[in-house]
Amino acid sequence: AKSQLKASVRGPFAMPKFFFGHVIKKSSAKTVKVQVNQMVYVRMLRKKVKRKTKLLTHDPEDKCNIGDFVKIKHCGRNVSKLKAHELVRIVQAQEQ
Repeated sequence: AKSQLKASVRGPFAMPKFFFGHVIKKSSAKTVKVQVNQMVYVRMLRKKVKRKTKLLTHDPEDKCNIGDFVKIKHCGRNVSKLKAHELVRIVQAQEQ
């Protein structure tokens, strides 16, 4: 039973992991850099610490602008050498 559970959690049909973050840079055509902030508990310090990660994201319609709050997901297969995430939707657009 345990091996079946592991196979269903991992593998090609696993649920995609979603992230929320802000667009900090438009790198090139159909590519944006998204900064994701996370709170991580550090046992040694016994407190929560802020961590930030910058992810290159595929934007197929090229509609993101700097400052947009977006939802992204990890794609199963990398789009390029460094791009492993794709845009799901723009949650809140930056007002100009």
